[in-house]
Amino acid sequence: MSPARAWSGRSRGGKLGTALVALVARWGGRDLCYLFVLFPALWFAWRDAPSRRAILAYWRALQPRRPRCWIASRIPWHFWTFARGLADRFLDALSPGCIHYRNVGMEQLSRALADGRGAILLSAHLGSFALAARWLSQQVWNLPRLQVVMLDAEDPQVRSQLQRSMGDQAFGIIDLADPTAAGLAIAAALGRGEICCMLGDRSAGAAAGMRRLPFLGRSMAFPTGPFIAAAASGAPIVVTFCIRSSWATWTCAADAPWRIDLGPRRQRQARLEAVMLRWSRRLELEVRRHPYAWNNYYDVFTSPEDGTLSRQSPQA
Repeated sequence: MSPARAWSGRSRGGKLGTALVALVARWGGRDLCYLFVLFPALWFAWRDAPSRRAILAYWRALQPRRPRCWIASRIPWHFWTFARGLADRFLDALSPGCIHYRNVGMEQLSRALADGRGAILLSAHLGSFALAARWLSQQVWNLPRLQVVMLDAEDPQVRSQLQRSMGDQAFGIIDLADPTAAGLAIAAALGRGEICCMLGDRSAGAAAGMRRLPFLGRSMAFPTGPFIAAAASGAPIVVTFCIRSSWATWTCAADAPWRIDLGPRRQRQARLEAVMLRWSRRLELEVRRHPYAWNNYYDVFTSPEDGTLSRQSPQA
């Protein structure tokens, strides 16, 4: 088996691929754009063996009793679903009105913000957190500024192409390249009463900031960062997912706020693991409801010998 590639945080299509998708989204419309991205999706499903093996491992965990041929037949559709999600970012910006949103429980966010401590939107690489951030920033009024916590290592040429095609981001970015600076930026944003969108299914940091927990009948490493940030700042966690619910409609749904208190020092590790276990169970429930929305294209159930996560997914 070939060694795992490092997750660079960069899109896999490059400048040309990004420009072509933007062109088709602008002039061809939604359905033609979906047809166009079918071909690179099938190419990656065929040629990208590490990502293909990772999705196979995911489906085996999800459906352990299914025969191998049935599981293998899920792969092309899974890659195409991911490609359509990426295309929707362009369609939403370049063809207004062709992508629709449903709001389920977003009043929970207003409840969470009532005490002025900000809020942590806890999500995952499930569906599209980028579309959720765009929708919340542009279409939901009376919200404080949204900060997306992510590894911002995109190729400068691709970033320039994205900006030309989609305009400036309506939300801020807190870059995880420097974990210390990122932690300070998160604390400052929450102190201003802002919203931080944090992803609770993988990390750009070391294994020390992870906990292995049950997931899909196996175990997976989850980052501790969102929960420690919530406990330290007093900001509530609002579990939020934005997932395709029909051909051209995304449903953005939010749970009731979580308040996290890790208690005295002797209880902190146990309480931290308990709240993270709550999160892993909540994520598993959503994954089972929407299996094709999973966007981690690396084997989440194993870790390399150096103790850090294997990261090789396309930019979600």
